[in-house]
Amino acid sequence: MSNDLVVIERLLQAVEPQLHNALSGLMPTKRLIQTVLISCERTPKLMRCSPQTILNGAMTFAVLGLPVDGSTGQGFLLPFKDRAQAVIGYRGYNTLGARAGLTITGAAVRADDHLFDYQLGSQAFVNHKPRLGSQEKIIAFWAVACAKDRPPIVSILSMSEVMAIKERSPAVRGGADTPWNDPGIGFIAMGEKSAKRTLARSTPLITEPSQFMLAARMEEAVDEQGKPAWISPERGVIIDGAATDAAPTPTAAALIGSKLSPQSPGDAAMTPPRPVIGQDGAGAGDDIKENDSDRLDRLDNALSDAAKRGMEALQACWESLDKADRVILKPALERRHKRAARRVDDAGDVP
Repeated sequence: MSNDLVVIERLLQAVEPQLHNALSGLMPTKRLIQTVLISCERTPKLMRCSPQTILNGAMTFAVLGLPVDGSTGQGFLLPFKDRAQAVIGYRGYNTLGARAGLTITGAAVRADDHLFDYQLGSQAFVNHKPRLGSQEKIIAFWAVACAKDRPPIVSILSMSEVMAIKERSPAVRGGADTPWNDPGIGFIAMGEKSAKRTLARSTPLITEPSQFMLAARMEEAVDEQGKPAWISPERGVIIDGAATDAAPTPTAAALIGSKLSPQSPGDAAMTPPRPVIGQDGAGAGDDIKENDSDRLDRLDNALSDAAKRGMEALQACWESLDKADRVILKPALERRHKRAARRVDDAGDVP
């Protein structure tokens, strides 16, 4: 197991009690942790993401009670630049709907299908008879939520509406490897998921908490508003770092600073958390806000400026940083800043 994966494993183990409480028996806690680690192992780019966003993703799937290994098609943890984002699969919506007493179905409609008829309103229905093996163009996606003793809820998305959702996707705009770009399977799955997600706009709140609603709102923020989001067991959907109350889990900075002192990879023992005070005087119990990446960029720039004055200046700048920041910025120090400082020293160009 790589050192980066060991770090993530220890962070997850540190918040295991919070994950256990959020799961409420829907899944063994150790299984959820294992599926997060499997995701990180299969997608190495997750190792470059903020550890806090990986914890947020794990907490999101704990609240929803969904595995995140990707193999079941229920949940995925995907890298978006420097943050990890929880993504619900179309099968995940099927599972969440079933818990809410809803049977959710949906499909893509092709131009040569035998029959596609629908009606919205108080007498809503969908009547679809696809042509097996058809490769004709897709013209629409539909989804229906049926519940006992209630009329069905129908969602119809035209191809233009689905394409608009695709174009707003941060993964598509960022050039990431996303299912949207797979015309054979991935695009169809994402289109079906989009139609199922829009059912939440008309679905009554019949569970407490409404996991189906929480998942749909989180993904609307990500896919349609382009904002990072996750789900807190205490405060619901957190969009673009909007929460101000105490976090339900310790921040990654606190866990890194207090628990990840040098240990052998097999040593999973954790010491109790202690406060880590950053340069801005914020305590470790504070949430890491979205602008934390801006702060880290500023510190990285400071290291870059110091490296231009040689190794001695770089070392002094490095030692002035908070311990948690040093853990996060160490790869950049080794990969870029030390090399730059050595070149300055070797050339004798120190100001």
